[in-house]
Amino acid sequence: MIDADRLLGAAGFVPEQLIFPSPWCGHLPFASWLVGELRPASFVELGTHAGNSYLGFCQSVAEQALPVRCHAVDTWQGDAHAGHYGETVYAALRRHHDPAYGAFSKLLRMTFDEALPLFEDNSIGLLHIDGLHTYEAVRHDFETWQPKLAPGAIVLFHDTHVKERNFGVWQFWEELRERYPLHLSFAHSNGLGVLQVGGEPLSWLKQGSADQKRIVDYFTSLGESMMVRFQAREMTGKIAFLEEQIAARDAQLAARDAQLAARDAQIAELHASTSWKITRPVRWLGSRIGSRR
Repeated sequence: MIDADRLLGAAGFVPEQLIFPSPWCGHLPFASWLVGELRPASFVELGTHAGNSYLGFCQSVAEQALPVRCHAVDTWQGDAHAGHYGETVYAALRRHHDPAYGAFSKLLRMTFDEALPLFEDNSIGLLHIDGLHTYEAVRHDFETWQPKLAPGAIVLFHDTHVKERNFGVWQFWEELRERYPLHLSFAHSNGLGVLQVGGEPLSWLKQGSADQKRIVDYFTSLGESMMVRFQAREMTGKIAFLEEQIAARDAQLAARDAQLAARDAQIAELHASTSWKITRPVRWLGSRIGSRR
């Protein structure tokens, strides 16, 4: 039985921070509901980048006062799909994360394989896989982390609807759907696969169930609305940035015009001076001599 009040609570979720890149934005209402519904002892995200998804989970944990330990695993150096980036991404994430969520969350700066020994087997109740998106990489991530999953754990796969730039999540997701009967998919925001691995079946993950249709329809609508709001906010931010750039350019032009006007005034003052008038014959004679050479 799905708790209607918890669904309403997810509809009111407002992310405190969202920055580029934004594709995960449309799944934040579902993430807020999911973490409250599952109440996992441990949540792990593999591939965090700027932190849109991870900070959304952490915010939900804090707002609902849930006893969930959270860990984000990433090198924060980028990859072939996310692009490669410098220290500014990691530094910006820490500035927001550490004071707000440091009491229950850790950023583990290492590879996914290096982080494996830090977690006990059968301990992770919610795992989000969002690293390198090739077929081989996502398959490796799932298979190596599977022993760490608690019975009935949920695994999330982002970008299940992206079929370009050598993305292979969609292909591996199709294989998982054949192997595991409890799952659902969202098509918006590049797609999100939700998989339950063993344990007591959740009603909303049963294929063809009324609960599953309700969840998919509800969070698709909320997610698409979230994307529209974010895109509008992002556009407003871009407009404000451009206006600042234009204002700065106008100020520079005004300063240059003022300098030119001051120079012209000095030249005019010089031309009007008595010494300039007295030396006019000498300047004329100098120009005549120069022209004869």
